[in-house]
Amino acid sequence: MHVTQLRQILRDAEVANAISVVVRQHRLTEERTERALAELHVPRAANVARITHRAFPVHPLLCNYQGQLWSEVAQL
Repeated sequence: MHVTQLRQILRDAEVANAISVVVRQHRLTEERTERALAELHVPRAANVARITHRAFPVHPLLCNYQGQLWSEVAQL
């Protein structure tokens, strides 16, 4: 069982690493990332989204508390 869990975690981390560039480029929130992964039928989409946002966070100056881009900051 532990080996299976470890494999799932490693697979989730690999997917998170692979999509991190797209997530950062489009400044996706964790919720939007999870929704997109679920629509693509990626297993454990919520876990992958969580890993992506914890390992590769969007700079706090670019996002408000909901993860939406502040247009004023983006224009700088």
